[in-house]
Amino acid sequence: MPFPCPGCDAPIDARPERFALRCPACGALLRSRAAETSGPAPAYEVEVSGRPETRRRVEVPWNEAQQRRLSGWLLWASALTVGLVLVLYALARLLR
Repeated sequence: MPFPCPGCDAPIDARPERFALRCPACGALLRSRAAETSGPAPAYEVEVSGRPETRRRVEVPWNEAQQRRLSGWLLWASALTVGLVLVLYALARLLR
């Protein structure tokens, strides 16, 4: 989903978290940082580099590939955490 450039309002068809993002219309280097990452549409603060007065809040919804990747990561992280807790519990019982 495109978002407007904070400098010239031209649509930018890329994710705001991309490294070294440039506006195709005006060529401005854009800087962004995550403002709110929870929920169905993460929010970013995007500005033209060196011009903080152009700061704009942009919300871009998750796409299908990102949702799958995040779900898989959360599944593996949860399984790893539970496994480590069980290992620590077993070590604590053995070393008692």
